[in-house]
Amino acid sequence: MSDPIEYDVFLSHSSKDIAVVRSVAERLRKDGLKVWFDEWVLKPGDSIPAKIEEGLEHSRILVLCMSASAFGSDWAQLEPGTFRFRDPLNKDRRFIPLRLDNAPIKGALAQFLYIDWRHEDREQEYAKLLDACRSSTQPVPITETQQRFQAAVLSLGHSFWIRSVSWSPDGQRALSGSGDNSVRFWKVSFGHCLSMLEGHSSSVLSVSWSPDGQRALSGSDDKTVRLWEVESGHCLRVLEGHSGSITSVSWSPNGQRALSGAFDDSVRLWEVDSGRCLRVLEGHSGIVLSVSWSPDGQRALSGSGDNTVRLWEVNTGRCLRVLEGHTGSVLSVSWS
Repeated sequence: MSDPIEYDVFLSHSSKDIAVVRSVAERLRKDGLKVWFDEWVLKPGDSIPAKIEEGLEHSRILVLCMSASAFGSDWAQLEPGTFRFRDPLNKDRRFIPLRLDNAPIKGALAQFLYIDWRHEDREQEYAKLLDACRSSTQPVPITETQQRFQAAVLSLGHSFWIRSVSWSPDGQRALSGSGDNSVRFWKVSFGHCLSMLEGHSSSVLSVSWSPDGQRALSGSDDKTVRLWEVESGHCLRVLEGHSGSITSVSWSPNGQRALSGAFDDSVRLWEVDSGRCLRVLEGHSGIVLSVSWSPDGQRALSGSGDNTVRLWEVNTGRCLRVLEGHTGSVLSVSWS
């Protein structure tokens, strides 16, 4: 497999900090680093979430520009991209916070040593940043055990991050969705890939089996949900309507309807067989990152980048309750 790393540095920032971040980007590029900076990459007509995800997939270092603006309304969009770089087990990536102002640092970010752009000697801080970015571009020797582990992982066939997995109802098979735009169908006991479900034009962020184990749903960065006949790999239907990347899909217990959550801050209720959107559940002020049906199929939960969980009455689309208390994005919800 070829090295997927294309950029040395990905600059994550609030749009309100664009002027100061631009100067950092220009200096890093002048000093020989390949920099992903939105002004240089995004073009009219691009899907912004898809291009950001693509940039993160192909970057070695994430520089998070921390500020009051970044930790404000933009945080729901910025935070999800930081997780893979903050994972201490992910040795191929590096996370570097760059503090722009005196805004209190968000929760878990406080554990990281940051570059202080408030410092009087900014040249000294830039030198630290450049050194950190350059040192991370050198390949790190790996042990024999790591080599064997990497070989096992690569043998699974996906060429990018696996974003979602789902068991079949009988526990014998599994589906995996990946940044390589595909869904793979596995016989778990043998570790064999039985087939690859292709059709999405961007990363597959969520997969879900139907209750009868015959069909599957996949949600993608391409803003569509696809309905698959698993055994044949045939795409039965494409569900369209969301205006942003689809982060989560979930079947109703009876297998007749489905929910999808997306970057457009909404949840959509679908009639699966017809592909018709029955209702749009609106109320979140941030990305909907997870959706889940109640066991009786009457209610649903959604978790969001606005730090809340919402309880919905599915048939009417009415929000019954807003569960508040989290200080960060709600990435997953589940019923008892």
